[in-house]
Amino acid sequence: MEELDRITIQRAIKGDKRAFKALYDHYSPFIWRVLFKMVSGDKNLAEELLQETFVKIHYALKTFRAESSFSTWAYRIAYNVTMHSVEKRKKHSVFTPYEDKFTGNHRTDHYEDTEIVRRLLSELSHEDRFLLVAKEVDDFSYEDLSEITNISAGALRTRLHRLKENIRSRLVKIFPEAKVR
Repeated sequence: MEELDRITIQRAIKGDKRAFKALYDHYSPFIWRVLFKMVSGDKNLAEELLQETFVKIHYALKTFRAESSFSTWAYRIAYNVTMHSVEKRKKHSVFTPYEDKFTGNHRTDHYEDTEIVRRLLSELSHEDRFLLVAKEVDDFSYEDLSEITNISAGALRTRLHRLKENIRSRLVKIFPEAKVR
């Protein structure tokens, strides 16, 4: 992700409302997309979490020290907000993951392929889904992910490798004739 210029970030830290709006306008689409994927496509929940994330960013701006990129720092806040929300919803039984299982039918069109991917992702834990999307879709480095999650880069490599192997094996069961890399 392309970072916003440091001057705008510094102005936002100092309380400039226009700079904070520029910061929101620049980073919110990126963060919303990640949140949306983390919560299995629940638009309302993703929007709620986006707002909560930016409230927390606003209050925490003065603690940003530019030791990492702003996007990594903001991503960390979004990650923490989402994990907290998921745990809270689990305790109150509000959050229900996608429950439909594969039918075993061989699907070939784009919509159906997208559905399979959505189902595979929805069966992952929120943290695993976050890691997979952040690494494979948003192209975060292992170092950035390590900083966001407080998990070592080596452990993340291993975890993502195992996660992808698990997904590959599940895809082979769905499409036995397909060669899955």
